[in-house]
Amino acid sequence: MRDRLVAIEQAVLRPGARDVTALGAAVRGQLGRLAADLATAGAAGSRVGLVTGVHIAWAPAPAAETDGPVGTAVLAAALARIGADPVVVTDDPCADVTRACLDVLGAGRLAVVPLGADDAVAARVGALDLSHLVAVERLGPNAEGRVMTMRAVDITASTAPLHAAFALPGLVTGAVGDGGNEIGMGNVPAAVVAAEVAHGERIACRVPVGALVAAGTSNWGCSALVAALAVLVPGHGAALRALLDPAVDAAVLDAATAAGAVDGVTGAPGASVDGVPVPAYADLLAELRDLARA
Repeated sequence: MRDRLVAIEQAVLRPGARDVTALGAAVRGQLGRLAADLATAGAAGSRVGLVTGVHIAWAPAPAAETDGPVGTAVLAAALARIGADPVVVTDDPCADVTRACLDVLGAGRLAVVPLGADDAVAARVGALDLSHLVAVERLGPNAEGRVMTMRAVDITASTAPLHAAFALPGLVTGAVGDGGNEIGMGNVPAAVVAAEVAHGERIACRVPVGALVAAGTSNWGCSALVAALAVLVPGHGAALRALLDPAVDAAVLDAATAAGAVDGVTGAPGASVDGVPVPAYADLLAELRDLARA
């Protein structure tokens, strides 16, 4: 079992928009920990919060990006299938795209948080009565408290401070990220982000979590968690492996694009994630399905 979890973790370190090998090395073994936490949530019927959404304000038609909401919808469906109660949390600028993704698979209640102060946002999330909180491609503040894009553009004013909820007491926390500026990247030494990521010294998020999954894209990181859950909860293995079908990914991605989502690297609409089209990673999903077999 451990060998398969290690192989799953390694598989999704395939480069997306950038090389994430060093980020992955810094958090080796944490995918298995997070998957085990989520498996426990499923067995207990616990409510799991999934926080996602990055608004690409510089795109010709500003909108939420495709990386994050797509993988979150797949992960929410996986959690529902193992008995957990997923609640997906995002902010106003990313709500339409996130809702469209969730509607495809029919799992995950949506909670939309308006822009506001840290304490107000944390209180709203706290009222959801969550046991677990996992960020998926959700940007968080650097050491100066500023939220920065991969291009080192400050978007603090247009990003709800959902990171504040990760300091709520009693939560089991986790995250999925691919760039160094997402919630959870506090698990990676700042020096590693500075050395390995463009603008890393300025953009590195310092918010830590209980366990972080690094991946070439955050959607792939969610797929890795689904595969790991299939290993850990074999009674639901077939249902979980079905979520790793490229046709499922494409359907959710198409819904995101129809709702206005754009590629976070190119800024353009279309069926791609961080510049990578669906056919270019169908083999990765097939590999994850194979690794997920009991």
